[in-house]
Amino acid sequence: MIDAKQAVQIAKQKAAEVLNELPLRLEELERDSYKGRDVWSLTLSFAREVQHPMQLFPESLYKRFLIDAETGELVAIKIREVTSQ
Repeated sequence: MIDAKQAVQIAKQKAAEVLNELPLRLEELERDSYKGRDVWSLTLSFAREVQHPMQLFPESLYKRFLIDAETGELVAIKIREVTSQ
């Protein structure tokens, strides 16, 4: 069984490997269930490069990482849509 701190380390390592994005920031962390597996669900954010000359600040992108809570295996990477409340 892995703890929350290990899950964060795994997610950040996989994000750096797969997405080649740094720096990363932890936004959300919770236990969840995914396809019958107990997982840690982590949302990481990273800044997208400025796409338009009039854009002053980079846009943040969010990815959700599902890490198996028992084995530490990366189960899925999903787009995390941000909605206004």
